[in-house]
Amino acid sequence: MKLSPSQIDTLKKLISYKGYPEIDLQYEILDHVACKVEVLLEEKPDMSLDDAFRKVHSEFGIFGFSDLAESYTKSIEKRYRRFFWEEFVEFFTSYRIIYPAGIGFILYWLSVNTRPFGYELTLPNWAVLFFFAGLIFIVASYYRVNKSLKNYVAYKSTNNFMLILNFFLQLNVNGLRFFDNPNYVIDFTGKGVIMALGLLLIAISFLSIFLLPRVLDRSIEEIRKLQAIYEG
Repeated sequence: MKLSPSQIDTLKKLISYKGYPEIDLQYEILDHVACKVEVLLEEKPDMSLDDAFRKVHSEFGIFGFSDLAESYTKSIEKRYRRFFWEEFVEFFTSYRIIYPAGIGFILYWLSVNTRPFGYELTLPNWAVLFFFAGLIFIVASYYRVNKSLKNYVAYKSTNNFMLILNFFLQLNVNGLRFFDNPNYVIDFTGKGVIMALGLLLIAISFLSIFLLPRVLDRSIEEIRKLQAIYEG
């Protein structure tokens, strides 16, 4: 027998009561549960939907649906990593590389020809300021989608990118003290090695402002597709 729409909605609520309120995860679990529930109700027409669900849930063992949830979350994270590396390769092999190159040239010009508020800022200083401005833009831009997508595991997984940006933020803030002197020198001393690593991290942070929004956009596009299927 086929489950009716009202029975499907009931199963979704029962799955939610088990601790899985995310919409896409509910449907992922439902794919594994619905067929078994249908078989039980066909074999035992007098069995209630709640009892059939509880029996199916017990068949998944003491951890219930947690293995399914973990597997689904890992598949989402794997997909996002694939998005990142695809965008990374495309970024350095397409015309889009001119954007960071152009911004880098502008920041270099500013470091040589300007003294904002009487301070001489190095190119790394300007790069960090650009990172701060880009971070504010990203947070402001993607905050708007939070309400409509917050009930999806696929959206919650994008928070990992925000953690990456926060990691870069902390590194940049703590690394700025190595660039107080505009005539910094990179050598084989301990401070020189740390300074070289700091420059590398600042460069990665600078590029992340161009790269991560593309990954986020692709991720949100995939979530919108799920939203159209599950809530359309």
